[in-house]
Amino acid sequence: MGFSRALRGLGGAALAGALVVAGAPAAHADQARDAQWAIGSSGYEAATAVWPHSTGKGVTVAVIDSGVRATQVDLRGQVLQGTDFAFGGNGQSDHSPECHGTAMASLIAAHGHGPGGQDGIMGLAPGAKILPIGVGRGVAGQGTNYVPQAIRYAVDHGAKVISISLAAAAPAPDEQAAVAYAERHNVVVVAGSGNDGSTTDMYPASDPGVIKVGAVDKTGNVWSGSNAGGVVVAAPGVDIVHDSCGSDTEMSKGSGTSDATAYVAAIAALYRSTHPDLTQGQIVNYIVKTAILPKGLTAPDSHYGYGIASPDLKMAVTPGPASGPLPQASAAAGSGSGAGDNSSASPGATNTTASGSGSSSSSSGMMIVLGGLAAVVVIVVIVIIVVRSRRGGGGGGGTGGGGGAEPGYPTYPQGPQGYPQQAPQGYQPPTGQYGQQPPNPYGGGGQPYPPQPGQGQGYGGGQGR
Repeated sequence: MGFSRALRGLGGAALAGALVVAGAPAAHADQARDAQWAIGSSGYEAATAVWPHSTGKGVTVAVIDSGVRATQVDLRGQVLQGTDFAFGGNGQSDHSPECHGTAMASLIAAHGHGPGGQDGIMGLAPGAKILPIGVGRGVAGQGTNYVPQAIRYAVDHGAKVISISLAAAAPAPDEQAAVAYAERHNVVVVAGSGNDGSTTDMYPASDPGVIKVGAVDKTGNVWSGSNAGGVVVAAPGVDIVHDSCGSDTEMSKGSGTSDATAYVAAIAALYRSTHPDLTQGQIVNYIVKTAILPKGLTAPDSHYGYGIASPDLKMAVTPGPASGPLPQASAAAGSGSGAGDNSSASPGATNTTASGSGSSSSSSGMMIVLGGLAAVVVIVVIVIIVVRSRRGGGGGGGTGGGGGAEPGYPTYPQGPQGYPQQAPQGYQPPTGQYGQQPPNPYGGGGQPYPPQPGQGQGYGGGQGR
């Protein structure tokens, strides 16, 4: 599948003035910190309202993106060894011309540098660790959609939060099953709504169970490019300063739902660190309940969802059901290599597509297997019956040429060589919650399923990330 669309595309006019610092000395780094409005007094007031309560320590956030420059001065020691499905390696190199993965990782877990960490970029959850998972360069028309494999890899390698600042017009094969795999293994998945300024459903954000994120500016107004419809929460995504990858000290600035996604992933890490006993669904509930909805709106709003995600570590929130407030993905929506609970996809692996039908229960796959085995057993029994019948009735001193079935066994019309012309039908998997073509769980137009050729995951296209 070719890459086609992105949440971060600093192209055309948007590129002008995008670079804030290149090879920045300390004085410029201080300027960059001052420009981080989302964690400052215009945003989350992280130094006084967040970090005294939680920094996300002990939580691993998987960044499914273009890889992360692990040597970036603000990220040193924060980036674990991951993998790169597109290029090979451990994910600690950024293959995006826009340094997209490095930028997103810095918004989540950068710790700054210099005396007291006062210089450079600071992430909202600076105590968290980043698991980098590369899926391509983000160039339109290139690559394969590795997102389902990447999700499974993240789950199998200890991530408790998955941040996906990517968007495609249709889901990848096995994508919903991969999201269901994450849900079953207690992992929160966050993705951006898209940067078209439309109501087009983009994926994986529109998959059931994913926190779909829109973008707002420092006044709380919706960014003009933020896609609407089915948004769960919004977050800062306009004029966001972050680390880049041209050098170990380079920084850049941009706008888009990519940045907003990274901030919501950081909030999930803060909550997971503070409330380690909550399920992924209950963490989603916590994010929803602490979101701030602008006055005069009714939740869920098409642009804001339940409000602007805001890390409130002091608010008491009733955990609610383990599955949380969002629809859950169907485990049987697709299947392929790495579908088992102990799977770990390898770089370059490609999942195969199975039937889109299935139930929302994680046991449906086992039911299908058992049903298939039962059908095989039935057929084998029939063959034995027929063969034994022919031997007993017409093979020796019997009086008839056709032979008959032994007492107590059913009789089926005989075909060539004694096999029944019609054997009993095997197990038929039930049509599940989403049927052959899963609808968008949040409403809206939806896109073809499975994806059409040429529609894929990426960063290019549109203004902003």
